[in-house]
Amino acid sequence: MRRTAQKEKVGEGLVRRCVAEEIGKRLGAREAEETPEFIGLDEFSVSGRRLYHTAICNLVKGEVMEVVEGQGRQKVEEYFDSLSDPERVKGVAMDMHEPFRQVVQMCLPQAEVVVDKFHLIRHVNRALDKVRSRLQGGNRKGKRKDLFRSRYTLLKGAERLANWERERLNRLFYYYPELKKAWVLKESFRAWYRETNRSRAEEKLESLEQTIANSALPEFKELLHTLTNWREEILNYFDYRITNGFVEGKNNRIKTIKRMAYGYRNMANFRLRILATNPGCEVGVSHLLT
Repeated sequence: MRRTAQKEKVGEGLVRRCVAEEIGKRLGAREAEETPEFIGLDEFSVSGRRLYHTAICNLVKGEVMEVVEGQGRQKVEEYFDSLSDPERVKGVAMDMHEPFRQVVQMCLPQAEVVVDKFHLIRHVNRALDKVRSRLQGGNRKGKRKDLFRSRYTLLKGAERLANWERERLNRLFYYYPELKKAWVLKESFRAWYRETNRSRAEEKLESLEQTIANSALPEFKELLHTLTNWREEILNYFDYRITNGFVEGKNNRIKTIKRMAYGYRNMANFRLRILATNPGCEVGVSHLLT
């Protein structure tokens, strides 16, 4: 916008006001749209600080419906209360964030909370990496470097490994049976999400939980509490198959906007710029000044 202001020989503030007004008009025309059946909630940080916002998205259309400050209940609750037909919502995808679960249960009691599968896999990956880190701090000094160099390879899906990566992991697994056990658990969770039937998924989850309990891996046993606390919401994925993949993709776009648009320190302007990424809301700047 700064370049546009310089090109048109007007103040940057004028450009921002024109863009905000146009985006507001386009968004206003969309407010009458029906409430979506599936919604996504995902928090993101901005400005390189512990300053969080929450994106509320229409998972059916792949659009951001609203951006609110914070990652707590109040702002999300206010938005849900404003929905034209809240009873239409069937499912809400989210991370395992308790305030979000509470607000959905209160404002959308008929909707099912669905834990985003990518978020759970991140928990599993984190447990695997903690095992690697613990072993790296052990006594086999000659292998510490190999463990460090393999940290990303361990997290890759087995189907994406090159032959040399498989060979590297197999060498590590020979020296560190615990690491192999943790890696197999990670791959087992990935395979579990490919299950097509909820009943079978529930049975296999019980088997995974038993494997963890018998594994003697303290890093994975921490995961058992999470699985117990969010069990129903995790299994709801097999009924609805919704994820926050789209939301997190939007959040990457949001972070790019924040890095590029240093002037968007004002929350209202920042919100409008994010909502302008929706199809049909993109705004060309120069023609607004003519």
